[in-house]
Amino acid sequence: MRKVFSLIGVFLLLHLAALPIWAEPEEDSGPKPPEIKASAALLVDRTSGRVLYEKDADAKRYPASTTKIMTALLAIEALDPAQIAVASQTAVDIDRDGSNMGILAGEELTVEQLIYGLLVQSANDAANVLAEEVSGSIPAFVEKMNARAAELGMNGTHFANPHGYHDDNHYTTARDLYLLADAAMAHDLFRKAVSTPTYEIPATNRYKTVRNFSNNNALINPMKGRKYLYSAATGIKTGHTSKAGNCLVASAEKDGSSFLCVVLDAPDENGTNYSFADPIALFQYGFTNFKTQTVSDMEEILATKEVKWAAGGTQAVLSAKEPLTALLPVGYDAAKLEKTLAVPDEIKAPVAEGETVGTITYVYDGTELGKIELISKTAVKKSYMRMIFGTLFHYLLSVWVMVPLGVLVAVILVLRWMELRRQKRRRRQRKYANRRSYYQ
Repeated sequence: MRKVFSLIGVFLLLHLAALPIWAEPEEDSGPKPPEIKASAALLVDRTSGRVLYEKDADAKRYPASTTKIMTALLAIEALDPAQIAVASQTAVDIDRDGSNMGILAGEELTVEQLIYGLLVQSANDAANVLAEEVSGSIPAFVEKMNARAAELGMNGTHFANPHGYHDDNHYTTARDLYLLADAAMAHDLFRKAVSTPTYEIPATNRYKTVRNFSNNNALINPMKGRKYLYSAATGIKTGHTSKAGNCLVASAEKDGSSFLCVVLDAPDENGTNYSFADPIALFQYGFTNFKTQTVSDMEEILATKEVKWAAGGTQAVLSAKEPLTALLPVGYDAAKLEKTLAVPDEIKAPVAEGETVGTITYVYDGTELGKIELISKTAVKKSYMRMIFGTLFHYLLSVWVMVPLGVLVAVILVLRWMELRRQKRRRRQRKYANRRSYYQ
């Protein structure tokens, strides 16, 4: 019987030894981003500039036709959309195997038509015509492209042409293309053009038929099929060369959130073009896991502050001048929201209702969400009696009064001390004189 119990005990010990050791669950590090096939990628919240995902975002890559974002930006900044541009032979003398809109030498087109041709058709000839219209020559325009890139902080970029034909000295980064696209999206004409699926140019002085163009961006153009059509997409620009691979700078907006995405050197394999699939996955990651939320509203009392010379000792009640919204993780941890107030050490009455008295900065998990002005929700009146007596008291205690007063007191004390010594000396002298006369 003992042997049986011994065997049972050994069996139980072996069974317990085989059980996994209890471990504390790993801390939730937040939503996991998707796996991206492109060799370089970036997802950024446009409102705050917060980077939500990046992969080799500062690595040197070839931009292909995403170059045309810079060409369009410079043309929009320099030219009137209704302005007529006349195509030169130099501008249209390009490889016709590349993307173009068939511009003929001497053809007259508006700047707006050329910009749509540039961004919808990805026309290389349109890029050259615009370059010459802006700067007089293509080399001069390329210099302007690089100067503007430097202004935008595109420190990893160098342009060699206005259209994106491959050149070993024509390169950029995913982060730089975000900076460029963000600047370009500030212009109405650019936003309209990059979100346009199809565009039509009527007959011109050299071209007798209507030209119809279809955008290569499958996120916004149903003519390219519905596989990659994405309802929240609003642009922006595709690109492809054999050395650049498939590229896309994309934008999307939904539920108050706005994202910019860049993918460079994305593969096209197993029936999937990852220059479209990767941005869709990144946008879904952004929209699913992050939400634009109200961090502070105008009704919230953020602080109270003592006011010098306030009637009745009234305090200033401080609140936000305007609401602050920011992109935050869905169900974010409010304990990680930090508030830093910058308010003067001394506020003097009177304080008007709505008067700005400082700022408050919000930081979440190490990322600054924004800074807004603090205003007084109520008026604080001045007590002139408090001011008069307070000023007088302050004056009496100031160094300009206390030092001379101290010196005066010291002088009086010294003089008094000297006088007492003289009196004491005189008393001793009298006493001595009396004693001498007595003995005489």
